Formats: sequence, C-alpha cells, structure tokens
Amino acid sequence: MSGKSAVNDLKNLRILVAEDEGIVALEIEASLQGFGCEVVGPVGKLEQALEALQTQPVDGAVLDVNLGGVEVFPVADELLARGIPFILSTGYNDLSLFPERFRGLPCLEKPYDEKDLLELMTRVVGRS
Repeated sequence: MSGKSAVNDLKNLRILVAEDEGIVALEIEASLQGFGCEVVGPVGKLEQALEALQTQPVDGAVLDVNLGGVEVFPVADELLARGIPFILSTGYNDLSLFPERFRGLPCLEKPYDEKDLLELMTRVVGRS
C-alpha cells in the first residue's frame, strides 16, 4: 500500500493518544495529524484516558502500556468492550508480562518511527 493511500485510510479518524512522556506524545500527535487524523489528547494519566473515552468519540487509540507507573489496561478493556481498535506502545521487551488477553494485540515496541506507526495504524485502525 502506498503512503498516500495509507494516509487516506486514516483521514479524519479520531485517535486517542495516551502517552506520559511529553516529547513522545508530541511526536505521536504530530505523526497522526500528518496522517490526517484528529488527535484526542494526548493524555498522560489513566484517569484522563478513561475520561476522554467517556466524553469524546474515538475511532482508535495509541496507548502507552505504562502511564506514570500505572498500567493502561483498564482503557484497553474499555476499547475492547466497545470494539474500538487500538495499538499498545511499550518499552518492555518481554510482552509475556502483559495480561494474557492483551498478548496478541498490535504492539509497537519503543523506540519506533513514523513509518512503523503509519503501517500499524493503517492495518489496525484504517478504513480499508
């Protein structure tokens, strides 16, 4: 799939970004905006992510597994319950540490680049 058609698959999708490292959150936000997405957040705390889900429509999400020492899995559970696709993002090398229900889900291991994000976002959240 070409970069242009990949971006068209993401255009105007509302993507929740939950990331506690400011510079990383800004990079993800800029990348998603470059793909044509509307960014919800970014938020850096579990409570903020849960509140965003309750108050704003979202089409997908990029979730850092560890938000300030708190695991993001309650947000992931809510997204799964609603059938909303998402990507986990982690600095952990051992994904077997995740609860079993999350081990097969799409995951980006940090550090990753914009190309990796675009490819996975298109596959997981894109319209085609």
